[in-house]
Amino acid sequence: MAYIEGKVVDSGDDYVVVAVGGLGFRVFVPPSQAGEIGVGVQVKLHIHMAVREDSIALFGLQTEEELAVFRQLISVTGVGPRLALAILSTWRPDQLREILAREDVPSLTSVPGVGRKTAQRLLLELKDKIQVPAAAGDPAPGFLAEAEAALLALGFRSAEARPVLRALSREYTSTETLVRAALARLAGGEK
Repeated sequence: MAYIEGKVVDSGDDYVVVAVGGLGFRVFVPPSQAGEIGVGVQVKLHIHMAVREDSIALFGLQTEEELAVFRQLISVTGVGPRLALAILSTWRPDQLREILAREDVPSLTSVPGVGRKTAQRLLLELKDKIQVPAAAGDPAPGFLAEAEAALLALGFRSAEARPVLRALSREYTSTETLVRAALARLAGGEK
């Protein structure tokens, strides 16, 4: 498995720059993870390299499991690497597996850039391919979608609500408690 390991020297909304042997490599990562990876941190990212006639881009995921799901996502017609990162920024691999198993189109279309047709293509092409063992105690995907909808109704943007909900999703067992915890975190300004 290909990976890059080094110190993060810069980061943006959807990328980190990893210093390795005197070179800085820009690696695109899921937006929810870009904020979690701080400058100065030593990282190891599993890499997918996309080569086009006009560019070469590196896409990095924190686990081999995420990389495998990323590669399955980009095998779907109409899903490029950036959209695959957006999907993995919204849903962990185990949550995505559950969404596909339930044929939950609304959860898929909650990802920016995924419309109804793309969601249906994802269901058709990946339903039986993404086999990620679900961890015990994980919330159902609808649980997060409901919590996000509640925060959006209160005036928060997806970009600020989604990372907080994702970080808190393992600690809370109901939509109500998750929304309360997310509100406390968002109001307090902590991430």
